[in-house]
Amino acid sequence: MKPHRTDHFPHFGGQTMISLPIQLIGLDLDGTLLGTDSCVHARERDTLQRARQAGVSVAITTGRSLLDALPHAEAAGGVDWLITENGARITSASGETIFRHPLTKRHTAQLLQLCERHGVEPSLYGEDCVWYGAACRGFFRAVSRILGRDIPLDLRHYTFVTSRKEWHALSGQLLYKAVVYGDTHKLDAWLSELRRTAQYEAEPSVFCGLKNIEINAAGTDKGSALLYLTKHLGLSREQVMACGDSDNDRTMLSAAGLGVAMGNAPQHIRAQADAVTESNENHGVSRAVERFVLQNV
Repeated sequence: MKPHRTDHFPHFGGQTMISLPIQLIGLDLDGTLLGTDSCVHARERDTLQRARQAGVSVAITTGRSLLDALPHAEAAGGVDWLITENGARITSASGETIFRHPLTKRHTAQLLQLCERHGVEPSLYGEDCVWYGAACRGFFRAVSRILGRDIPLDLRHYTFVTSRKEWHALSGQLLYKAVVYGDTHKLDAWLSELRRTAQYEAEPSVFCGLKNIEINAAGTDKGSALLYLTKHLGLSREQVMACGDSDNDRTMLSAAGLGVAMGNAPQHIRAQADAVTESNENHGVSRAVERFVLQNV
């Protein structure tokens, strides 16, 4: 178990001990590196590039697809690694995939059967495409109404699915992740049955009061992927810092030698972390990198 650190931003009360200089930074996107406008701000870009120039590797670590993450990597001035689909894939800046943990054909077929049984619908994340249906489209339209603005979505690599036959044909594709949408009560019943199979990682998520469930193959999570990358780079976990704000970041915050929660994270995420930085709107990532990385290089 990691020793609990007492340094909580913005008060900087006490000292957080760094036993080895940080050489790898894992960063969630939504609610962490990205502001509430879903953009990388200039201060974050400049701070990350200073860290990279000092020889520190930066890895985006997100539930998004690789193609969704790449524009944000570019907006950040470039990163060294992308851990995507909640840890199901690790890709270098040059495009080399060094790790894959996809859903199997049997996993996908079973997931689709359960969705039919409970009246819910998935979106499926493939190698270079995301397949989605009416439930996903309805979810984001509802989010737009709640926020009073459009949600920026690049649909160039998205394919709309309209029939049962089309969904089941996708079970033969290389798929990294599913996100399931539907009525809350139906989702709860679906999730209960899915978990009884013990074959999946299932993480419920609530966005603007609307629920969805992220699904990966069992054993897939951001923390495991970050540790794989750590070993690949010849580093120890004490040389890794991770920043996140959500439930799917918990394994990453635990895996890293220094887990930093965003100030906008829920209380149970902040309680788990070694340190708490400011919010994503108040440059929490930059403040953490400046304090724990750049002061020690």
